[in-house]
Amino acid sequence: MASYYYAVVVLSMIAFCISAGHALDCKKLQTTLYIKQSYSQDQRAVANDTVIINWVIKDGPGADANSTGHAEGLTIHANPSKNSWVTLMDMVFEGGSLAGSTLKVMGLHAGMNDGPGQWSVIGGTGELTMARGIMNYKIIKQDTNMRTFEIKTAVYYTNSEDIMA
Repeated sequence: MASYYYAVVVLSMIAFCISAGHALDCKKLQTTLYIKQSYSQDQRAVANDTVIINWVIKDGPGADANSTGHAEGLTIHANPSKNSWVTLMDMVFEGGSLAGSTLKVMGLHAGMNDGPGQWSVIGGTGELTMARGIMNYKIIKQDTNMRTFEIKTAVYYTNSEDIMA
């Protein structure tokens, strides 16, 4: 008998949620960004194989591209034999249409010869509140001083104004 009451409660809640509409309607951000990793300027080692990062985010790969923010966080040399790094970062947008917003990103990356990879977007703030999605990256340039990541972003999010209304 108790399971009958639970079923009625659950079905009532589902019916209410469907009739109330979608409180968290999703918007989509699909864009290409570029991260410039300068080994000597935009990062510093804090321990063996652990580096604090503050990489520049740009809207294009060239020297004349606009800076739109910084990728701030940690990268840890998780697998030295494969030269793979675990990266945890906040992409903090300081310019452009996303100024004041962030994306929370994590994943593995390796060297240019290891091919493309993928990072997870696990959150966001500002315009990109409750972001979730993926970033497909590839290293398009690498030398002894720096590397450039091309990042194709596909993220779903809910505008914070919709949540706080």
